[in-house]
Amino acid sequence: MFKAPKFRNKKIKVNDLTFDSKKEFERYLFLKKAEENGEITNLQRQVRFELIPAIKTTETTQLKTKSKVVEKVVQKATYYFCDFQYEKDGEIITEDVKISPKMLPKDYRLKEKLMLWRHNIKIKRVYKSNEKL
Repeated sequence: MFKAPKFRNKKIKVNDLTFDSKKEFERYLFLKKAEENGEITNLQRQVRFELIPAIKTTETTQLKTKSKVVEKVVQKATYYFCDFQYEKDGEIITEDVKISPKMLPKDYRLKEKLMLWRHNIKIKRVYKSNEKL
């Protein structure tokens, strides 16, 4: 069964880069130009942050000559991927492009809180592709 993208966004593919929406692509172009102009540095996309580590168990199996310890993942780790991260005036900025403050995915606010709690990073929400830096 085909699952429609969140908020009916259409993915945009340009060269080797894929963006989740037109707005995210336009923000990338804006930030790329700001980097070329020297306003920001070290622009990165889709930076991964671990919010909750994997839950693992260990089992010991007795073989004929020795014991074998096997580690199994019970639940995978939970990650947050920011849309963009860059440096401005010595500060690292982590951004997420959103459609509107009223249309946030259900799990997004929780991920924002976990980012602040676990990594001490406040995510900057961006609603317009040309929003000031």
